[in-house]
Amino acid sequence: MTRMIKRYSNRKLYDTTDSRYVTLQQIAGLIRNGDEIRVVDKTTQQDLTAATMAQIIFEEEKRGPRLSIEGLRRIIRSGLPTV
Repeated sequence: MTRMIKRYSNRKLYDTTDSRYVTLQQIAGLIRNGDEIRVVDKTTQQDLTAATMAQIIFEEEKRGPRLSIEGLRRIIRSGLPTV
């Protein structure tokens, strides 16, 4: 089952499974525990899952580097797939 997270215009994130607001850190914990998540904009229904995951990585890197510079280079060099 995929856990649905709705992002409101005020940037708050709402977990529809547990009926509560969650933080990026809590979403990271859900992912680490094996939960599948999908983040969508409440108004437009645009899928924001990838952007949210990238934001989680960014916030965690700000707290303390966990990824190597070379690992980050590989991610950037591999590019993002075009749709």
